[in-house]
Amino acid sequence: MTEAQRPLLHMIGNAHLDPVWLWRWQEGCAEAIGTCWAAIDRLREGQGFVFTKGEAHIYRWIEELEPALFAEIRRYVDEGRWIIVNGWWIQPDCNVPNGESVIRQALYGKGYFMEKFGVEPTTGYNVDSFGHPGTFPMLLRHTGFTSYTFMRPGPHEMDLPGELFTWTSPDGSALPAFRIQDAYNTSKRSTPLPEKIDQHYAHMDKHGHPFMAFYGVGNHGGAPTVENINEIENRMARGESLAYSDPERFFREVETEGLPIVDTELQFHAIGCYSVASSLKALNRKAESLLEQAEAASALAHKATGAVYPAERFAGLWQVLLFNQFHDTLGGTSIEAACVDSERELAGVIAGAEELLNAAVRRLDGTIAPPVDPTDATFVVMNFTGVTSSGLVEAEPWVDKDTLTPRLLLDEAGNSVPFQYIDPAGKTTGLQRLVFPLEVTAYGYRVLRFVAAETGVKAPGVSFGGPHSGQLRFETDGYTLELSSESGAIVSLVNRQTGINIFTAPGHAGIIVDDPSDTWTHGTDRFGFEGTALKLEGVTLVEEGPVRTTIEVRASHGASRLVTTIILPVDAALPVELRVALDWREQRKLLRLAYPLGGTGFEYEVAGGWDSRPDTGREVPGQRWVRVSAPGHDVTLVNDAKYSYAALEGTLYITAVRAPIFAHHDPIPAEDGARYRHMDQGEQVFSILLQSGASVSRQDAAALAERLNKPVVTTPHVSRGGTGAHAGSWLAVHAQGGMVTTLKGAEDGGGLIARAFDLSGDGATIMLAGETAQVAPRSIATLRLADELLVQCDGLERSV
Repeated sequence: MTEAQRPLLHMIGNAHLDPVWLWRWQEGCAEAIGTCWAAIDRLREGQGFVFTKGEAHIYRWIEELEPALFAEIRRYVDEGRWIIVNGWWIQPDCNVPNGESVIRQALYGKGYFMEKFGVEPTTGYNVDSFGHPGTFPMLLRHTGFTSYTFMRPGPHEMDLPGELFTWTSPDGSALPAFRIQDAYNTSKRSTPLPEKIDQHYAHMDKHGHPFMAFYGVGNHGGAPTVENINEIENRMARGESLAYSDPERFFREVETEGLPIVDTELQFHAIGCYSVASSLKALNRKAESLLEQAEAASALAHKATGAVYPAERFAGLWQVLLFNQFHDTLGGTSIEAACVDSERELAGVIAGAEELLNAAVRRLDGTIAPPVDPTDATFVVMNFTGVTSSGLVEAEPWVDKDTLTPRLLLDEAGNSVPFQYIDPAGKTTGLQRLVFPLEVTAYGYRVLRFVAAETGVKAPGVSFGGPHSGQLRFETDGYTLELSSESGAIVSLVNRQTGINIFTAPGHAGIIVDDPSDTWTHGTDRFGFEGTALKLEGVTLVEEGPVRTTIEVRASHGASRLVTTIILPVDAALPVELRVALDWREQRKLLRLAYPLGGTGFEYEVAGGWDSRPDTGREVPGQRWVRVSAPGHDVTLVNDAKYSYAALEGTLYITAVRAPIFAHHDPIPAEDGARYRHMDQGEQVFSILLQSGASVSRQDAAALAERLNKPVVTTPHVSRGGTGAHAGSWLAVHAQGGMVTTLKGAEDGGGLIARAFDLSGDGATIMLAGETAQVAPRSIATLRLADELLVQCDGLERSV
């Protein structure tokens, strides 16, 4: 192809910077400043060069720590030579964060860029993330993006019909997307720029359309070099078809009509990143869930009492969470010191969310009429989700260590609520911990009283449980459970109401599998399925009563130990809960938990929706719930900390933990006998819910996930001046076919914002405070409730 015929090659000057990876964030901060000064130097040296940079967090560092540099950046942004792309707070992992986090990346990232530069980036830009769910076009369009630039999965990981294509989500949202060729950076160690340009000419000759070629020193920052610019200038002087450009210009100029269509997720790269760094993933889940609960509570408190909604504090906490969702951080591929930094920061987010949640809870409690009898141990159970919470609730009402007086648990109408005493956390005199079934409406509450009564039940001591001998078979009115005498796995779990046996073979079976892969698990799309089964150590019957039976199962291999507390409800309509305490001491191995469900179809929650995947053994990312279709019934499995799954021949596997070397990247060999630090050593806890039925819908699965990850809040009822009834809802909500997942104060102070998703696949109807809105099939809706009107918005809270 002659130069006159060849399309334009857009030269994208950039400096990919990992603010955390093989260094801590402090070094990333320094390199951000150095890199951007280097880019300013290149801009000063000539009139043609254009520089591209995203990530609001980086700009905020510079604004706070290097104001002279920030002023220079502003000047070149105004001149159109410094181009802001990405529009997100950071370049995150795109598989682990939930849909709300993805939206917040744009809400706070674009908000920052619009405030500081008057610019709204429209090109999504994640050049180093490790794969993308198929819902991303929807989430991107919902937050004002019109195009997307990425690099992974690469050509060796996923065949695409073209490197420029139209990417569509199941809801019909679509945008043009471009896959970067030959990396987002240049260096003498990899592909030098002259060779890279020639390779891109070949790409254009083959495909017949313009391409983007990314150049500049990256990962640890650096920016384009004088040598880079001289190469481009010399080629332009020779009349070659290339120009300084940026992704925004590329998508403005390239023809996007009639592009090939890709309507799937863009996967799979670095499958080990779905499971490694368990502590960070668990903290991420907790931080997301608590922030959403605290926002909902604060929004309700604002509505009910007029209390100021603490938008700035929430924004600050979200921004710390978003920074720690960076792909090398949440993906688990950073050095150990950086992982420790992230653990501390995420713990701070959780503590901050707890503080805001408590403030809202106290204000809301103050709206309720005082206790019937101040001598009762009275408490409130509050639900800060958009779905009714129905299940077992644990509480420890304070009775001043009185264990002699018989007691009853009464609801708001004075009706007796069945309860049983359970194992208290504190092993001291007089603590009385209870478990009881309770249903609490969406955004609602109920006041309960633990009262003295001659017909009541006396508290036992604080010693619960003892070694179980004999047949490993346990039964409540709701379930029958049988355990393996060899491994402690669940041989049979039968719902006595429906007759469904959830497992076709021993389930919740622990298997330790060799895992010689590097931290990312480069070079494969699956882990092994054969390994060493854990061996049973012992079984303890912890509790047995009118509400539930609790069994502790201890299994081990070598120095590693898996302790599972199995909770069997008396009510067959409630799920079985598995509370796992894992002490992991293996190195370069992984733990699979196997659930033989006889599955014929597997659906996984992903950011903003769900995806169906076949049971071929490939490792896949998923979030809180998996819904499995089996002959004659469905099963849903919900967890509160894990993201890595595989399905093979009807069996669902959770990859619960891996133990690679910190930041170990192939092809660097791991030598026998050398000193290494291995990941995820020590104790961790997580919970799993299992529910079966003739039909378990996605709404059922999502509601169960909300209940586990955003549990009801119990708090002493100490109100003196409230007038509200002892049961009710602070906001009427009903979702037909979908779910309200988020309730918050509007960023501009104008009312409340609710976020809803369709879960039926056919569209949803959302009723909020008496107003109605529609959600398109498999789509998302952001709704503003102000002055009793419900207005459709985009994810940036702008009316549409």
